[in-house]
Amino acid sequence: MNKKSDKKREFILAKAKQVFIRKGFAAVTMKDIIDECEISRGGIYLYFNSIDEIFMQVISAHNKQKLEDTQNRIQENKSFDQVLEDYLSKQKKRLLNIGGSLLMAMHEYRFSHKSDQDKEFYYEQFLNTKNIILELLRYGADKGEISCGDLEDMAMNIMFLIEGISTMALSKVVTEEIIDSQFGCVKKMIFSAKRI
Repeated sequence: MNKKSDKKREFILAKAKQVFIRKGFAAVTMKDIIDECEISRGGIYLYFNSIDEIFMQVISAHNKQKLEDTQNRIQENKSFDQVLEDYLSKQKKRLLNIGGSLLMAMHEYRFSHKSDQDKEFYYEQFLNTKNIILELLRYGADKGEISCGDLEDMAMNIMFLIEGISTMALSKVVTEEIIDSQFGCVKKMIFSAKRI
């Protein structure tokens, strides 16, 4: 593809992301995305074959951006405490505002798609969360602020906790107090390995 095509594709994905944030996944039609982009039906089909394809690419681009944002925060050379606090604050905000978010759209997609290819896609999303957490933990270990124990295992445990809370958030039973309590446990787990 040429640069113009790449820009058009990115434009469609950015607009589609806004539609998925507003409407979730289940209620979105190709017409919603076409209207948001203000392009023709034929114009969108030059780039994408289905809503599923658009959604998967929106999520992949979003996750890539989250990883880059984390890496950029690490490059700022803040303390590990601050970087971890920034990450957990963003997670808390996301979990408390699940309605009208990509998180809600992702859950809707997950509930309506059951093929092996879909399972692979979900697994990649879980791994993305784990990899972001692992980047943070490695940063803490590199700065000597936490132990270099089994960071992979710790990242996986934290990922499961966050994903579990996000599933509970669908039922609207997750409160700020619950999140604060669970994130407090995460911090204790991380800093119990703090170097002396």
